[in-house]
Formats: sequence, C-alpha cells, structure tokens
Amino acid sequence: MKKTLEILKRVAGTLMLPVIMFVIMKIMCDANGYTFFGTMKMWQALIPSIAVSVACAMGIGLQFKNGRFDFSGGSIMLLSAIIAGNVAKNSGTGSPLLFGALCIGLCVAFSVLVALVYVYGRLPIMIATIGMALLYESITSQIFGGGGINLVSVKFIKQLSAYPLVLIPLAGAVGVYAVYNYLTTTGKQGVLLAKNQQSAVNIGVNENRNVIISYIYSGLIFGFATIIWSSLGKRDAIFSSLATVGELFSNILPVFVGLYIGVFCGDTIGIIMGSISICLMKYGLQLVFKAELGAAISTAMMGLFVFLVNFVAGQGQNIKKLTGRLFGKQEPLKA
Repeated sequence: MKKTLEILKRVAGTLMLPVIMFVIMKIMCDANGYTFFGTMKMWQALIPSIAVSVACAMGIGLQFKNGRFDFSGGSIMLLSAIIAGNVAKNSGTGSPLLFGALCIGLCVAFSVLVALVYVYGRLPIMIATIGMALLYESITSQIFGGGGINLVSVKFIKQLSAYPLVLIPLAGAVGVYAVYNYLTTTGKQGVLLAKNQQSAVNIGVNENRNVIISYIYSGLIFGFATIIWSSLGKRDAIFSSLATVGELFSNILPVFVGLYIGVFCGDTIGIIMGSISICLMKYGLQLVFKAELGAAISTAMMGLFVFLVNFVAGQGQNIKKLTGRLFGKQEPLKA
C-alpha cells in the first residue's frame, strides 16, 4: 500500500503542472470561443513546437547540469541549418536523410570546436561560448549570399517537422540526453565536476576529456533540434550581435521547471513536462490575446513563473513551516 501511494505521489507530481496549465488555458480559450483547444488537431499543430522546446532545453540543460552556461547553441543551430538546408536543397536528391545527417554532423562539429576553444584557450566558459557565438553568427551572413535559408516550402524537409515524423528527431534528442545522464560515465563525472571541480579532479576525473565528450552529446541534441526548428519558419542570417542567444534561451525555462519536477520523475521526463506546460501557455495566450499582445503577455507570464518557481523552491521549507504554524504546529522559520 505504501509503495502504491508513493507511485501515485510521483505520478501526480509529474503531471500536476501540465494538467493545471491545460485546464487554465482550456477555460480561457472556451470562454473566448476557441473551442478547438485540446482537440487532436490542436495537439498535432502544437507537437512540433513542443519538440523544438524539448530538444533545445535538453541541449542547454546537459551543459547547465555540468555547471556550464553555454551561449553558443543558438548560433550552432542557425549556421548548421543554413549550410545543411542549402546543400540539401541544391543536391536535387530530395532525401530527408541527407538533410538530417548534415544537421547532426555539423552541430556536433561546431560544438566540439567550442569545447576545444574552451579547453585549450583556458578561457571562462561564458567568454569562450559568447566569442564562438559571435564567430558563428558572422559566418551566417557571409555564406550563400547572406540569404539565410527558407525551408517552409521544401516538402522533403518540411515533413521532418510535421506530425508524426517530427517524433523521430524528438525521440533522438530525448534518447541522447537520457543515455548521457543515466548510462555514461562522462555524464556522472560531469555532475561531480559541477558540484566540486577540484575534488572531482583529485579523484581522477579528466576534466578536458569530460568537456569534449559532453559537447559531442549536446551537439547531437542540437542536431536533432535543428532538424525540426530549421523548417518551422524562414531562418535569416544574423547581422546583429548575439541575436541567436535570445531565441535559444527562450527555451531555458523548461530546464528550470524540469529540474524541479525531476524530484518526482527524473529531469528527462521533467523537461518534457515543463516544455509541454510552457508551450500550452504560449499557445493559449497567443490564441486569446492575438499575435503581439499574446506574445508579450506570454513573456511576462514566463518571467513571473520563473520567479514563483524559484521562490517556492528556495522557500519551500519555510512555507511548509508557516502553514504548520497557521494550523497550530510551531516551528521556527529560517532567515
């Protein structure tokens, strides 16, 4: 009986946030006449956005868990999308496999180059990744006439970002993240390095090797993300510094949410649940409030959400003790 209750508690904790978000958005949409919210067609339209959010969040989260804040992921995805998209379009083969292989291969190569600059340049991670992001962004404006890439009308590529084929790169990204975290020695050593770098090195962890291997894995994840993201809209070359950082890090909220939900289910499923919740909120708000206003309200709500999640996580014990005091249980509050 106790084991059953524990399982039910974990399931409830895992599903609580996406279910609450769905119910709130469903009520809002129904009240404004958008009764198709929650239908199968809505989910089919939303799944590509969820897939991109999950893949990008896992790419960010893999390095974040290892104590590294990487700003280069967005530029890696954009540069890879432009090169792979143009090569695949001009090849005349009409093969989605060529495009997918190029995206994954290029993202891994560019990620490893970032790792090498960080390791052998002996630079702080923020300086190294920002510098590489600027380099990759500058290259996007120099290749293929600075025209970026538009794959919206390229059928053989577009199908990879539409339901149901979009589930293939999504499964690839989730699989790589799960394997790295739960099955590889490098993933476990990365957590040790994040907690106490010097102690981990003292017990024999090769930090340089760990960094390079972890970037191979994050490159694979960004490769799968690029397969989906590249054909969801026109991708322009970058002519202003660090424009890719904002787009990529709009997917960092599912990382925070996933790490908290991960208490119940592990951070892999937690990130998926967090991405579903955020995408439901964005979709619902933009549906009810229309384009720009919906996007602005969504951004404000995400900021508030981050604050509340961090507040509850940081003050959870005090909130629990305060609740106990209100109901007669006296416990001292911590500062």
